[in-house]
Amino acid sequence: MSRAPGAHDHLLRQVRAELDGGATTRQACRHVGTLAGVHPTTLLAWWRASDRSGTPQRTGPTPRELLALRLVALAGLAVLGADVTLGNVLPTAGVLAAGLLPVWAGSLARFPGARAVLVLALASVAAGLLLVALPDAHAVELRFTVATCTRTLALVLGLGFVLWCRGFLRVETVALGYGAGVLLAALPHVPGSPNAWKYQLALPVTLLVLAVAQRVPGPTGSVVVLLALVGLGAVSVVRDYRSFFGFTALTAVVVGWQLVRAGRRVRRRPGRAPVAPWLATGALLALAGAALYRGAEQLLLSGVLGRELQLRSEAQVRAAGSLLAGGRPEWAGTLRLMQDTPAGFGPGAVPSPHDVVVAREGLATVGLGPDNGYVDNYMFGGQFRLHSTVADAWSNFGWVGVAFALLLGLLIVHALLTRVAAGTASALVVLLGLRALWDLAVGPMYSNLPEVVLALALALQARPDPPLRSSGRLSRTAGTTSGARSAAPQRTPTGVAG
Repeated sequence: MSRAPGAHDHLLRQVRAELDGGATTRQACRHVGTLAGVHPTTLLAWWRASDRSGTPQRTGPTPRELLALRLVALAGLAVLGADVTLGNVLPTAGVLAAGLLPVWAGSLARFPGARAVLVLALASVAAGLLLVALPDAHAVELRFTVATCTRTLALVLGLGFVLWCRGFLRVETVALGYGAGVLLAALPHVPGSPNAWKYQLALPVTLLVLAVAQRVPGPTGSVVVLLALVGLGAVSVVRDYRSFFGFTALTAVVVGWQLVRAGRRVRRRPGRAPVAPWLATGALLALAGAALYRGAEQLLLSGVLGRELQLRSEAQVRAAGSLLAGGRPEWAGTLRLMQDTPAGFGPGAVPSPHDVVVAREGLATVGLGPDNGYVDNYMFGGQFRLHSTVADAWSNFGWVGVAFALLLGLLIVHALLTRVAAGTASALVVLLGLRALWDLAVGPMYSNLPEVVLALALALQARPDPPLRSSGRLSRTAGTTSGARSAAPQRTPTGVAG
């Protein structure tokens, strides 16, 4: 029988989608080929004869042009990672992404939710500018207004650029390019840093280490990834980065769970996990997170992780009742500000004495006294810094900004649960996604929003191609066994090993 028109193209696009999800080439060809009744070796030969973008025809870029595109993409990713701002108001990443807008704009349609993020970011900036233009608005520091708006837009434009890069670069390669830029920008600040691992090196080293580890094929790669997570967690404990240790531990739990489930045969298309596994995955992450929090709390309070961490943790628990409330008391002040001024303040707004008094009332409920330099010099030192991406979005852009931040979180949660339920979540995507959710809750918007956007860009899954509408059926090729069409693929946690 002859192959249905367009079937060749469709199968190669499915292989491309699997690769985007973190699978190795052989794993992707085995999975797609088994579902379609095509021998994996034959599909692998087709893939190697194509331009590796999912299009077998040579109407796309030639190999030389594709190499040039990849080099441009890697350079652009390094620029995004370096996050250099000219004159404290003009992000170079934004200039790059805006200049390449005609190139990557079409990529947004492939990823559900990407266009909504761009629309809400534009609406947030408009809402923030409206807040500062109101007759009873706070006084503003114009350079902070410009910096906040341009940075927010630049980061969302950068999201589009990264999604475009994913069309012809593996997730690991994207992480390598971005991580190299972060590392180069961080190195000059390492010598004078009070904690270089916590403030400069944890993110780029994690990106580079996990990206390299995930390129190791087979079961060996899974072991290498787990060892890398253990090493990153150990360094975080030694260097007083408690939250990052939690991320590595929870990621290791997810990776291990996928390895346990790797032997199960799954009869579903990638990215379309049934509801039951999806809910089970959410329950697993919630229970594992709660257990790890309680376990880490006991380790810290018992002194197992060091006397200094024990004393600091005990003081936070005495002051606020828990490590979370004591470690991040800013939310207590933020909630009081939200009650007092529900609409928000606008980008660059200067806190008034009344705002400081209101916030202090909330901070006092978690044991933060009035004579505190952190409150005067950081939280309300010339601008609102509420140490939470969601809270900062509310302060700068009102409730439209909150909707923007929550959309980022919901898309990350959905992508993580879908990938883990399908067994295709890489350690890199899981760790960055968990860290992004943490940053949304307790990470400053100005410094942590880039990581949130990166996590979203790597976690989003492209829309699957629609099934072929043809009267013919996909025929078997030579070498396909009689039971190949009905046999379910042997799934591995592709994002773990490769």
